[in-house]
Amino acid sequence: MSESNTDGMMSAEAEREIREKLDEINEGLQWIREREERKSAPDRLGWDDIAQEIVGAVAFALPFLFTDEVWNVAKTISIGRSFLVFLMTVALAYIFIAKSRIGNLKPEEVFHIPKRLITVALISYAASAALIYVYGINLIARFSPEQFANATVIVSTFAVIGAITVDMVR
Repeated sequence: MSESNTDGMMSAEAEREIREKLDEINEGLQWIREREERKSAPDRLGWDDIAQEIVGAVAFALPFLFTDEVWNVAKTISIGRSFLVFLMTVALAYIFIAKSRIGNLKPEEVFHIPKRLITVALISYAASAALIYVYGINLIARFSPEQFANATVIVSTFAVIGAITVDMVR
């Protein structure tokens, strides 16, 4: 019995099929690698983050918007104390965003101020003022313009925390 050497050789068709399968596997592995790199890359500020900040600000502000205690505090504190609450809130937000390393956030700045701090503050204070106005809290509580500003600052303290929290959660 003579053995044929063709048993050890692969046909050109079989070799081509194997190469195609290997190419498919390599493409799949490359796709997985790229996806994993995107997952581990720091999160840049984008529209998805802005939407999350809006949701967080509104969700955390709403419960405090309707409490008589917040209205009474807004009526009794001075504008100076309200400004101190504002500074304290912005400082706390800065610590969370820039120094805490809680989220995998890309450090982006405008004039040495983190972009996320700017967006969180603008969204939170605008949302709080809008909610107070839209729900008519300023009319119900009979706020003066100064008291309206105080109420906005107080409610925004919680809105800022909510905006940051929801934005940092991936």
